[in-house]
Amino acid sequence: MPLMRSLFDAPSRWTALDPVAARAKDVADRVLPGGRVRGLLHGRPAGHAVHPAMAMVPVGTSVSAFVLDAAAVLLPGGQALGAPARLLAAASVATVAPTAIAGWADYVDLHPDQQRTAIVHAAGNAVAATLWTASLFAGRRARLLRTAGTLAAGAAGALGGHLAYRWAAGMNHAEHLVHLAGDGQEFSDIGTLDDLAEGRPEQRWIGDAPLCVLRRGGSVMALTDTCTHLGAPLHDGEVKGTGSATTITCPWHASEFRFADGEVLDGPASAPQPVVETRVEAGRVLARVVGPPL
Repeated sequence: MPLMRSLFDAPSRWTALDPVAARAKDVADRVLPGGRVRGLLHGRPAGHAVHPAMAMVPVGTSVSAFVLDAAAVLLPGGQALGAPARLLAAASVATVAPTAIAGWADYVDLHPDQQRTAIVHAAGNAVAATLWTASLFAGRRARLLRTAGTLAAGAAGALGGHLAYRWAAGMNHAEHLVHLAGDGQEFSDIGTLDDLAEGRPEQRWIGDAPLCVLRRGGSVMALTDTCTHLGAPLHDGEVKGTGSATTITCPWHASEFRFADGEVLDGPASAPQPVVETRVEAGRVLARVVGPPL
């Protein structure tokens, strides 16, 4: 295994972190507000997690401070750059808390291996924030402390990127189903209406794309079956409501989706479910995945 990947993957195997990770999950779940505020922290209005984007602010300001500090050493008269570098460090400190809050909101619903990596990521960021804060009150060592903080934030940020792109935290787990189901132009026969149990979600397929299908009388509604949050099978979830207000709640982390348009109504999911159009002809159910809601 390549050395860098091995280093980034290592925290996911550190089971000694599990007690700390579990305690952190309980505390964050109790302290952070729920409902719409939690939805904002997850990034539901944007359709994707907001924590990575928010992290660009403290990282960007700290890198800018690092550049100014380097220029202060290398350029004649560069000592004047110390004041703006200090201001940038203060901006980094000020933006750490909201960024961390959004990250902890996402952390609560991660799998244990993801949480282990996230704990190390958070610890690195805490070290960075501590160093940046100390630099605001330091004299000659301020530049050294700012630089050390930026290096710690860079390492933590790299691990956070690995958590997102290698361990799929915060990613949309259903976007690919639109492509697996074909071009969405033609309806596919997914079976007879009589084969579907009344009021109980069942799994059916269009090609390699799983669907969560629900029969209500002589009509059928459906969503793609893979939850956008972390890939749970939605057909194992709980159905609520009637008519266009019918929803299904993910069995893993309680994200609630509306059948009519795939929108997220509650829970940690930020991306909506791809929309499935259905119709019944001569007792057979036809369906097509028409894409994410716009």
